[in-house]
Amino acid sequence: MPISIRAEFDFALPEPTDVLLQFEAAAIPEQRILETDTQTSPSEHCQRVPSQDAIGERMWIRAQGRFQVGYSAKVEVRRMMPDLSKLARMQPHLLPGEAVQYLFDSRYCPGARFSDFVADEFGAQDGGARIVKVCEWINKHFS
Repeated sequence: MPISIRAEFDFALPEPTDVLLQFEAAAIPEQRILETDTQTSPSEHCQRVPSQDAIGERMWIRAQGRFQVGYSAKVEVRRMMPDLSKLARMQPHLLPGEAVQYLFDSRYCPGARFSDFVADEFGAQDGGARIVKVCEWINKHFS
């Protein structure tokens, strides 16, 4: 079943500013982009560049004043989901190097601020069972 995505950004840039945008659904084997539409305000410069690990693209924009971005897409997600509930918790020092980047806080997921909530809400579970409960909670509380 396709999902619909819509995002809008509105920037106030008092002087010429370089902005790196990454907001589009990635075209990867596990999902197919059915429709997409990106609209931006006029800008001095706009160039698409490959994203990290060649998953999708980013856009370099150089603009001044009010700059708006509108994005919509329909995406068919075809991920094969393993049974996570049976996975044991792995000790952090045993994680492979490529997984380490996902352990750090980001502006989109300030993990350290969620520690108490996770302990209170999901403390009875561990490993994959906790991941399943977090996913269920997100599906119930977000649209």
